[in-house]
Amino acid sequence: MLALLAGVAGAVVFGGAGALGTQIAARLYGSIASESDGPRAHAVPVWAFVVVPAAIGAVVAIGGASPARMVVLVLAACALAVCAATDLRCGIIPDAFTLLPLLAVLLVSAVERDPSAICGAALVVVPFAALAAVSRGRGMGWGDVKLAALGGALAGMAGITLAVAVAAITAAIVGVSGGRARRPIAFGPYLAAAIVATFALGTPG
Repeated sequence: MLALLAGVAGAVVFGGAGALGTQIAARLYGSIASESDGPRAHAVPVWAFVVVPAAIGAVVAIGGASPARMVVLVLAACALAVCAATDLRCGIIPDAFTLLPLLAVLLVSAVERDPSAICGAALVVVPFAALAAVSRGRGMGWGDVKLAALGGALAGMAGITLAVAVAAITAAIVGVSGGRARRPIAFGPYLAAAIVATFALGTPG
């Protein structure tokens, strides 16, 4: 019974964090127009930003995550929702919701003397930055690099490896099936969703 109540509470809190993220994105970045040569603008499916985090939140809560970890993951889910919604709407990933959370996670990791966050972030920064430099932001944007670094800090090395692989495969399938193989694809939503999914795996954060 307690596990069920915890799951419901986790679903409500995480689902609320996802919904809040979409509202923050709309309020702060809703007036920004997408670039003509950037990813195609899409409406933000708010239901998905509620349902996906809610499902993950239920699993995390039932798994017995500590209150401190729950707080970190809820805040991270909200920040990731902002990034994903903004990338969908106008093709950008705001630094305020990648770099600031990344700094916070790394500081906590340093205080706790846990190297998983810095190792996870470092694992993806170099290859993502190289792709961004080579593609000049067309295939991989610098916002994606910062988002991946945050994901690495939250998920650890094993978690971010899985998240990147799932996000890349999903984005490629969607891009090809939608006839957009030669157009830039907003990678942020796929990466953010995959990062949130790793929360249920109990990866370090």
